[in-house]
Amino acid sequence: MVICGTDLVSSILPYVHILSSSSSSTYCSQCLNSANDLKRCSKCHRTSYCSISCQRKDWIYHKHECSHLHTINDEYDLTRLFLRLIIRYKQDHGIENTSTKRSISDLTTHENEIYNDKQRYKTFQLVYQYLKSWGFFENIDEKLIFELFCRLIINTLTIHDTIDLKSIGYGLYLDATIYNHSCIPTCHTIFNGIYLSIRTISDQLNNEWTINYIDLLELYENRQQCLRSNYYFTCQCKRCLENDQHELILLDKIHHEEQQMDKFINKNDFFDAYQSSKNLCDCYSKILPYYHAYVSLHQVKHLKLELFLADTMSDIIIQSTMKNTCERVKISMGENHPLTRETINLCEHYQLEMALKNRQITA
Repeated sequence: MVICGTDLVSSILPYVHILSSSSSSTYCSQCLNSANDLKRCSKCHRTSYCSISCQRKDWIYHKHECSHLHTINDEYDLTRLFLRLIIRYKQDHGIENTSTKRSISDLTTHENEIYNDKQRYKTFQLVYQYLKSWGFFENIDEKLIFELFCRLIINTLTIHDTIDLKSIGYGLYLDATIYNHSCIPTCHTIFNGIYLSIRTISDQLNNEWTINYIDLLELYENRQQCLRSNYYFTCQCKRCLENDQHELILLDKIHHEEQQMDKFINKNDFFDAYQSSKNLCDCYSKILPYYHAYVSLHQVKHLKLELFLADTMSDIIIQSTMKNTCERVKISMGENHPLTRETINLCEHYQLEMALKNRQITA
């Protein structure tokens, strides 16, 4: 039996990846780490790098797109990602030297569905015309090009920021494509820059390790529609089969409390933000797996709110929250993950402050 908090896949690199255009001013285009002193490409001014090393690593792809980026009016991110897939495929024919020996040809395509999906096939034609005009499809069969496009859009993962889990890019990770979706997943994806780990969040004996492809805080109908339109299947996990009608009320409450908490924090009203956070902790526990990354991130936010209110709260409550948060984040994210280190630093800083305060009282 694999215990909770085990890395099934650890720190693997993507076959190809890109930084999303919406994140280009904050993150390095190669390693996808945030940096304050990014240097823009002097030619296109559209990609930025945290170091010469990252710029050189990305140049094998960027040199082919640099002079063309200004011509992309639609599907900017997908066009760049597909370009990189074509370049990489020309080099190794889709065979990556990984532990599983998984290759591009092993990935699901759903070619018939995508061909008959008017909007998606139109997207393919648009991207195809961009790259064809740049001279990238010489000596490549159009059927193979469409097949590669299908494998890409069905299997690409959204890359999330290390700390706040917001979407910052897209990557094709061959070893990760073996994991199916569930709305009550037994694993989750963890990113540290472009490095991906898949970590168990359940220690029960399961027939299959699963991750979530979509937002778990959506209603049944929305989840199913998203899965059908993007992945061409209907989810039949336990949560979907039960389709509990009380979820509507619960999810509405979650979305309301999330908005309220953010509003209170923006006003520096930490007491009311804390009350909303407590409500969210209770609501999340009824829908999301206990060790899911999203829940762990909220637990860290909840701890920060308690520490803001430390002068008005019982030290016993704070100590209990710190212990619970550290335990949860370590299992959820791993002991060496930046969010885990940040949580430990928060706790150590509070303990130091309390020790100094006690010394002053007894002096």
